Amino acid sequence: MTMDWLRTSWRDVEVDESDDLLEPVLDDPAEHACAVEFGQISGKLISPDSGLPLHFNGVDLSTNSGELFPIDNRLPVLLPQAARHFADRNIETLSIGSIKSAFDQYLYLCAVKNAGGELNTPFDDPWYKRHLLRSRVLLATARGLVLDIGCDSPDLSRRMFPPSCEYLGIEPSLGRSEQFRVVGMAEFLPFAEATFDCVSFLTSLDHVFDYHTAIAEAARVLKPGGKLYLATLIWTESAELYRDAIHFHHFRDYEIQGALRGFSIAQIKRYGWKGDRHRFGVYLEATKL
Repeated sequence: MTMDWLRTSWRDVEVDESDDLLEPVLDDPAEHACAVEFGQISGKLISPDSGLPLHFNGVDLSTNSGELFPIDNRLPVLLPQAARHFADRNIETLSIGSIKSAFDQYLYLCAVKNAGGELNTPFDDPWYKRHLLRSRVLLATARGLVLDIGCDSPDLSRRMFPPSCEYLGIEPSLGRSEQFRVVGMAEFLPFAEATFDCVSFLTSLDHVFDYHTAIAEAARVLKPGGKLYLATLIWTESAELYRDAIHFHHFRDYEIQGALRGFSIAQIKRYGWKGDRHRFGVYLEATKL
């Protein structure tokens, strides 16, 4: 009997005890996805504010209504207009008095979390290397144009995807990396409807405040029958958020199940995480209905 994993507790998923690692420095470039370049996606970009198509004029991106979006160090910066002044400011320069709207408040809370410390497990950590391998196993079925939301280092992250994929990453900040990606927010994906064959959140969804909107946006930019790949931690106890300076969420399984309405789960794997009993890793593939 096939289990309905949108209705059944993920504690019932058998734990995969594998502790194998992926060493990126030993990886064969022929075994992973190729990177998408700007020219390949320029015709698929839209304004995150109005949803109107964007056109490249050789310098920046604009809509026919006069909206302008810059290209900074070859990276399209497609943040909502109200978010741009937050993107380049240090958290110490922001004040409660500068908040004029609900969206300002939302962005301020995001900025506070992003200033909380190291956002990701270090690249040389064995648990990060386990995550790389687990993600590669999950993504073996991926094909076509893929969007990796919360891509971190695109050159490293695309190694998780098979050569059957064309890889594009998106991050909400410019950061220091010059690797090509789109600068944008998961809640306001700057892409036309039905653009991608696959979309992924590989341990990034718990960094998104409004994760329901992020999942809805992923569904919007997916083609009919497209694949959503999600890797996240699921908490069973000791899930108090006041102990966490980085993440917005300590997900329970039913929270993710509720957000995935409109999808069916094609496969799911459960892994241990750092020997913890109060949480476990879930890696799943879901199909857009």
